[in-house]
Amino acid sequence: MNVDHVATLAQESRALVEAVDHDPLVGRIIRGDASRDHYLRFLRSTYHYVRWSGPLLAETAEGLRRHQRATWLIDLLDAKTREESPHDQWALDDLRALGVNVELLKASAAPRAVAAYVELGRSLAEAGSPGYLGAAHALELISARRAQLAARNLRVNSGIADIGRALSFLEGHGDADEDHVARLEEVLGRLDDPQDRDDVCLAAKHMRRLYLRFFVPPVVQASDGHRQDGRA
Repeated sequence: MNVDHVATLAQESRALVEAVDHDPLVGRIIRGDASRDHYLRFLRSTYHYVRWSGPLLAETAEGLRRHQRATWLIDLLDAKTREESPHDQWALDDLRALGVNVELLKASAAPRAVAAYVELGRSLAEAGSPGYLGAAHALELISARRAQLAARNLRVNSGIADIGRALSFLEGHGDADEDHVARLEEVLGRLDDPQDRDDVCLAAKHMRRLYLRFFVPPVVQASDGHRQDGRA
């Protein structure tokens, strides 16, 4: 088993978990002192990136099949595709519970950082690389370490009306994801191709750099030509 790249992968993912605690938006979600507007922004961006989890896993599996590479990973990828596919619906359900018209959200453009994440994952899959699993590892670790904590704190601290009906995404993650992280590290330790190992670490590093940018409001062009951001 090759372990150097697994150690690098774990280091990148842990660094992201530490970073989310200090983020102006996501840190408030975790502490539970987020306003309604903060939580809505979190859920909207969450929908945009989570809706791609299943497709990116499926495309990664298809790329491995097509290139006949690391075929022993395909069963894991197929299982994770089925597991991740409904999670964007949890985010939509939470938004509906807070009175949001989710059809408008589904028709809106994803943040550019989300688009960058998607394109990296798809490009790796197209090349027959399992590298996207590095990004999946980082997301699993965030869920395992912070999702249930955030849900509990929001219930107690937020004061958001109907918050108890709008926590299905956060409450749907947690303890089980610790097992998912361990399983991912176990199977990724079996990668013997140096390029595959590099791709896994690359995807994790990109996730560390991009994740918090998923929640940054887009810059819009004002009528007077000046750039403005959409912060609440």
